[in-house]
Amino acid sequence: MEQEKYTRLASAEAASAEVSDAEQPNMEDPGAAEDIPYREIPRKKKKRRKKNLLRRFLIALILIAVCAVFLASPVFNIKTVTVSGNVYYTDEEVINMSGAVTGRNLVFRPGKKEIRERLLQDPYFAKVKVKRHLPSTLEIQVTERKQVAAIVYGNRYVVIDEEGRVLRIARTDPKLTTLSGLTLSRIRVGKTVRAEEKETLRETLEMVSTMSRGDLYFKKIKVQKRTIRAYVYDTLIVKGTPEQMKKAIDSGNLQKVINKLYQNKTKRGTISLGDHNYISFSPSF
Repeated sequence: MEQEKYTRLASAEAASAEVSDAEQPNMEDPGAAEDIPYREIPRKKKKRRKKNLLRRFLIALILIAVCAVFLASPVFNIKTVTVSGNVYYTDEEVINMSGAVTGRNLVFRPGKKEIRERLLQDPYFAKVKVKRHLPSTLEIQVTERKQVAAIVYGNRYVVIDEEGRVLRIARTDPKLTTLSGLTLSRIRVGKTVRAEEKETLRETLEMVSTMSRGDLYFKKIKVQKRTIRAYVYDTLIVKGTPEQMKKAIDSGNLQKVINKLYQNKTKRGTISLGDHNYISFSPSF
């Protein structure tokens, strides 16, 4: 009985050992290993991206260098300098005053800033623009101040624009409407002229501008306090305030009176202006 009992116990232990061995994975058999989830890690492309950026940078640098060498070639040297917008000065005078020279590179050394600074030193020039026209032309565009009158100052003429800015001082008659009878306190080229009759001067200059637009010309204007005498001829005079003359010119009434006198070959007398467009003529013999 004891032998039989021992045999059963041995068989049970063996069976238990087989079950325990079956539950343990077989490390020598790869197929029997437990499946572990696997995730592929993507490759980093930083090195490849850096190489691409470097390649692009080098290509761009080479293209820039090639363009710079090409633009710096004699093909783009200044061969022609043109001028536009000038009235008082000739093209040659503007070019000489600007210091613009041929032979410079149009792209890199046109001297635009220097040209503007030199020309703007002259009061005749209100604005200056310098433009490049490939392959070899430099254009200077100027806006000139218009000389409208000359103030008689001793034996000289102070040439001014419509704002009273002194453009130049001449010793010979500039063939402009001359103003006399003014008491000047400051005369400086490039600055606005100062006169004791400040308001009368301002209104007279406005009238002169209106005169130009109204196709009318006075040889000379004499200022007498608030009244001015404008000379069509040395012997044909228009008398009134600057405001009265401005209104008479704007309306065209003064031109009609003067044209009628022309037709009648009347060249002596005084045209008197009053308020409310009143105009009268007194002939002189």
